[in-house]
Amino acid sequence: MKKTIRTTATALLALACLAALAVPAVAQDKPVDMKKVLADIIGDYDFSIQGESMVVQFTESDGKLFGAPVGEAPEELTVIEGKPLCFCVTVAANGQYYELQFVRNDKGVIDKCVMNAMGMTVEGMKIIK
Repeated sequence: MKKTIRTTATALLALACLAALAVPAVAQDKPVDMKKVLADIIGDYDFSIQGESMVVQFTESDGKLFGAPVGEAPEELTVIEGKPLCFCVTVAANGQYYELQFVRNDKGVIDKCVMNAMGMTVEGMKIIK
């Protein structure tokens, strides 16, 4: 009887250990410092659309990102949950929906914005002043 209990207890302990190994430890991601992200993003980006150049200005106000082509009213961009470098916006004037993803280069500097709208993907490079 003792041998059966010991064998059962050992088997249960082994199963518990295997179950613990099968569930990966959840790494605690550091919270994203959105102030730093926004500071890295803001600036002018040059987009080439159908052979035409368009400069889009991204600014920050009260911890929110705004963007618009030069000379147009800025629109607030909303961060996409879980993706601190991805934003979306629906332009008030025409109802057009845009998704934007800012990209860091190999040095960790944000120098590109990929914009998706109307079935097109357009890349804009940050203008370094």
